[in-house]
Amino acid sequence: MGSDLKYRLELSLAPVFGKSKPLFVTDYLDLVNWFTAQGIASSLLKEISNLSKKLHKNVILLPTTADGFSFFQLERYFKGSRVLIIPLVAFDPSLEAAIYTVELLASSDFTKATKENEKWISLLKKGDVQRIEFKGAYGELEIVLKERLDLMLPRVQAGLLPGEWEAVGMFFEIAMIPDNEDLFHPGYIVNGEAIVPGVAVAHHRIMPAQLTSLPIRAWQLLGGLVKQRRVPLRVTIENSQLKEVRSVDGADFADEIRELSNPRLELMLVEMAISHNPGLEASNLNWSVNSVLNEGARGIHFAVGDGVTGAHIDFICPGMEARIF
Repeated sequence: MGSDLKYRLELSLAPVFGKSKPLFVTDYLDLVNWFTAQGIASSLLKEISNLSKKLHKNVILLPTTADGFSFFQLERYFKGSRVLIIPLVAFDPSLEAAIYTVELLASSDFTKATKENEKWISLLKKGDVQRIEFKGAYGELEIVLKERLDLMLPRVQAGLLPGEWEAVGMFFEIAMIPDNEDLFHPGYIVNGEAIVPGVAVAHHRIMPAQLTSLPIRAWQLLGGLVKQRRVPLRVTIENSQLKEVRSVDGADFADEIRELSNPRLELMLVEMAISHNPGLEASNLNWSVNSVLNEGARGIHFAVGDGVTGAHIDFICPGMEARIF
């Protein structure tokens, strides 16, 4: 398996790093040992200063704790390097989740995804699109766009330049986001019902320590529903606000999700994203693992919670096709 994974990683990452093979860098010894067993070049973060600078000009950084080097230390070690960041710490830092995420990385198609990003940016930035319908086996949502539409702009080129750092999620989605000063009147209005087979739960590195139990509890709840086979969830959205989140047995978890994502945000969508990692097949994804790359399943995902004052919870709907009006 090791040599096959190594070869697939080289193919998938070539558009990002060119002919140079990246070094996987993490703060987790067990993960370094696993990379070594696969024949994949890796290093512990704390040992990076012992390596020649040439060996870490191209880096995939996989932090699993918030206790690593400060930004200024990272800047010193990786200044001028191409750095692809896979924030395991923001989702699930376990070895199981890390291995699963790396395996999905080996199937990812950075070139096609960034071309898709470029197409959507062109459509949405022109202002000609007034409405988008998403339909598929996972429900039907309508998005009405207003004149003021804020986008979290994704990558439109697969290749990283020297000195450029980028989070992996920015390659595989284009997200509509509300104005930070006007969460309750976003530039997009979402209505409809979605059938959700999987979720991802994340938090920001600046989340106060006293709140970090919220994303843990959110995953225990929603990941638990996956493991109990009580998914897909049936999610009802009215005017960009979650109204119901029902499991297959009819139980509604909207109140619990409101508390875990910060009740003051009132279950308003903080993100409406079009996701497209053409290399991933939804049927091959494991929804019982909390992985950032699950979000890239081709279709859509939408989220509540900002990841700082509460858990950021993404509801993932693969296979949804767009009609533009």
